[in-house]
Parts: sequence; structure tokens; C-alpha cells
Amino acid sequence: MLPIAHDSLARRQTIRSGFTLLEVLIALALIAILMVAAAPFMADAWKYNQSEEMVRSLEELVMKTRSQAILSGETKFISLSDPNFLPKGWKLEVERFSDLEFRPPLPEELWQFNGEGICDPLSLRILGGREPLIMKFDPITGQIIHDEE
Repeated sequence: MLPIAHDSLARRQTIRSGFTLLEVLIALALIAILMVAAAPFMADAWKYNQSEEMVRSLEELVMKTRSQAILSGETKFISLSDPNFLPKGWKLEVERFSDLEFRPPLPEELWQFNGEGICDPLSLRILGGREPLIMKFDPITGQIIHDEE
């Protein structure tokens, strides 16, 4: 009789292996809740990454244009009104030394770098993320000036 009881116990264990439908549904519900909670953080991280990439590419464009002006000894320009200047959905605003506030770039507006590498002093504000990106450029070096707060 003892071996028969052992057989029924072994059969119960083999039948019990795996998850019930209720356990699977609970696990899927928990995963869905975590994904919904993480979605805003992922969107923010993506926007931040895109903003950082944009700052790096603008900085690279400024340095390249400045270097070309110095090497050639000729004035070089960056078109601020070029529609391909920023990704779709982002807006650029300009504030020159003589401006009182940021404004959209004028048609055919250029940013000038003379043969010595000195550029027009200006600030750029880029709208498209959660907060606007404001970049002030040093007219002598062309590098972004970081304001100390």
C-alpha cells in the first residue's frame, strides 16, 4: 500500500507543475502597471537625450564654421532661418546683442563668423522639449557660456 500512496503523490506533483491562469494574469497585470508608471520617465529621458544631442550638434556646427573662417581668413555664415536647422517640431528663437527679447529668426538671417573667428554675439533659445534650451555663445571663442546660478 505504501508504494501506491507514493505513486499518487508523484502524480499530484507532476500535475501541479506550471502556473495557473490566475497567476499568469496577476504577473501580466503587475508588468502592465510598472510599464504605465515608467512611461513618463522614459519620455522625459528621450526628450532630454534629444535636447543634449541637439546642443552637441549646434556646438559642433559653430566650432566647424568658426574653424573654417579662421583657416580661410574669410567670413563664414550659419543660416538661422534654414528649416533643416532643427528637427521637426522644434522652434528656434534668436536674441542678438541689440534685441530686447528672443524672437523668431528673420528670413535669410545669418550668423556671421569673421576671418579671425569672432562671431556675432547672440543667444539661441530652442523650444520643443519640456523646458526651453537657452544657449549663449561667447563671441571670441564661439563656445557656449554657462551661466553660474
